[in-house]
This record gives sequence, structure tokens and C-alpha cells, in this order.
Amino acid sequence: ASYSPISVSQQATASWNFKGRTYYRYSTIVTNKSDKTVKDLKLAIWKLYGPLWGLSKYGNEYYFPTWITALPAGKSLEFVYIHAADPAEISVSGYTLA
Repeated sequence: ASYSPISVSQQATASWNFKGRTYYRYSTIVTNKSDKTVKDLKLAIWKLYGPLWGLSKYGNEYYFPTWITALPAGKSLEFVYIHAADPAEISVSGYTLA
């Protein structure tokens, strides 16, 4: 296993039933564990079956939202999504340390 300076954790923070299905709201925290600033963050997200808030999407990759250009050392950002399934698969596909 190799060290990654970026951690991704997610958890279901709410659930409800609608028309016979259970929907979940997942909160996802991306944390910069390095002592440098993360720029050009790219996330790959698979098995996402609903809306997502807090990231920008281009093609099949997700990026910082328009109001964030970098993630300073030790800081985190949160995004959320809703769908009627287990948590989506999220991985870091690219970044720059500055």
C-alpha cells in the first residue's frame, strides 16, 4: 500500500423512504493530510445513481467546486450526494502538491 496525502471518507447522514425505495444522503469529506497545498484535485466516482452537490463535473471526473481553487494543508472539503444504493466508489485520480 502506498501513502496518499489525500483521504476520502463518507457516511450516510440521513435516509428516507419514497415510493417503496430507501434513499440515503451521503456526506463525503476529502482531507489534505500533507503539509502542502493540494491543487488540481480530480476525483473519480463510480456507482453514483443520483444528484451530487459541492463538486464541479467535467466528463467523467469531478473537480473542486467553482468557489475553491486549492485545499490548504490540513483542511477538508465536503460534498454530498443522494441515491438509493450503497455508498458510491470514490477515488483520487489526480492532484498537484504546491
